Amino acid sequence: MGVIGALSEVTSASEDALRLLLSVLAGYPLAVLHRTFFYNKSQQIQQIFFVVVGIALWYFNCGTAVIHPLLSILAAYFITNFMRGTEASIYAAHIVFLGHLLFGYWHHETDTYDITWTTPFCIMTLRFIGLVMDIYDGAQKPETLKPDQKLTAIADKPSLLEIAAFGLFFQGTLVGPQFTLSKFRSFVGGEWLDADGTPPKSAFLPSIGRFLAGCTYMVLHQWGQFWIPDAYFNSDAFNSLSFFWRWSWVTLWFRLTMYKYCAMWLITEGASILSGLGHNGKDKGGEDKWDGVRDLHIIKWETGHDYNSVVESFNCGTNTFAKNHIHRRLRWLNSKLASHVVTLSYLAIWHGYHLGYFLLFGIELGCVQAQNQLYALIKRTPGWSEAISQPIARPFIWLFGKITISYSMGFAFLMFGLIKTKYWIGPVKSLYFIGFIIYFVAWPILHIVLLRTLPRHPKKPEEAPAAEAKKEL
Repeated sequence: MGVIGALSEVTSASEDALRLLLSVLAGYPLAVLHRTFFYNKSQQIQQIFFVVVGIALWYFNCGTAVIHPLLSILAAYFITNFMRGTEASIYAAHIVFLGHLLFGYWHHETDTYDITWTTPFCIMTLRFIGLVMDIYDGAQKPETLKPDQKLTAIADKPSLLEIAAFGLFFQGTLVGPQFTLSKFRSFVGGEWLDADGTPPKSAFLPSIGRFLAGCTYMVLHQWGQFWIPDAYFNSDAFNSLSFFWRWSWVTLWFRLTMYKYCAMWLITEGASILSGLGHNGKDKGGEDKWDGVRDLHIIKWETGHDYNSVVESFNCGTNTFAKNHIHRRLRWLNSKLASHVVTLSYLAIWHGYHLGYFLLFGIELGCVQAQNQLYALIKRTPGWSEAISQPIARPFIWLFGKITISYSMGFAFLMFGLIKTKYWIGPVKSLYFIGFIIYFVAWPILHIVLLRTLPRHPKKPEEAPAAEAKKEL
């Protein structure tokens, strides 16, 4: 039995999970190695270092399956160098990278959540699709680009070595974070260094802080795994509970399960800060900002009380990719709802074939739509905004919002976290499909009733032309 096998027995964690965790933790000594010996070397030397380390990490985790990222690197080089600036490059990127990933899902799909080569490859898939789209933007006329596109557009063709370093960089090749080539170039080019050309010491405290926060979340998740195992939701003990307690236990399990993702995001961010990738310029006081690759806003995640705050608080890199590279490029649909549906469908497909993924994002869409409709009702109804803005009402508004989103997300996550339909259909039935009933039956009916019965602010004469002009825009 090897060292990994012995650790697996002691910790009751799978060998694959331990390998991934050790690789993520290795980001800290590797960051120290880079900021000590390689930060002031040429870009080519740094890129070679990133490629060698990245291949080693992939081989440690996936063995000979390292061939998959290497083939994708070659494909990315071909698409970006020989199809640059064409719509065909966008289609090719999705066929090659997303198609490769979906083939992997199909070939390795089981009844449980397994860590295989597809786990880190899903990160590389979005990174290379984003790369192709950014290079497409760089080949267009600057005046045709939107502000978000100008920030990430790449005007020149990247070399094979640069693409390999971009895809295999040790701080993002296994579990994220997501970042663009323009961000990576600024890092390799030394833009994060102090005025004297040395790595800033201000990175140490925020790096340690994110690491400790990640460890805390990891402990809470491990405790939750023993306290509320997935199998509990198909047990007689669970089914004998009242409806309220069944839903409450599901909600608590959802939070504890999500903490494993929070832990990984925070630990990788801490290493990214230490390496310099997390540098995000200076604040107004001239101090270094280290939130350049933030994937979790802890305060917003723990205290947010509406769906927007929750969505904006976690998995920020992937959400930014979805917003800038998918949602905003669907402006031609002339419908925010249609763009939202396509974007969420894209993310569901990226996660895999399981029905639960699509249902989760479907409920997310229903939740966001219901929230937006409620906010619109509040704005148009006389006295409603004034009433809920009173200081005495704020704690109750927060509590109502926090309970609503927590229980709604807990129900939806059942279909994601338990993966297979045969595992989540029982618990969902025991909750009487409550999430679907609330957001796709009860709320739409109530919304129509409220629209017809609630009073509304009288329109001012000058508002009509303004509304028409806004509609045209």
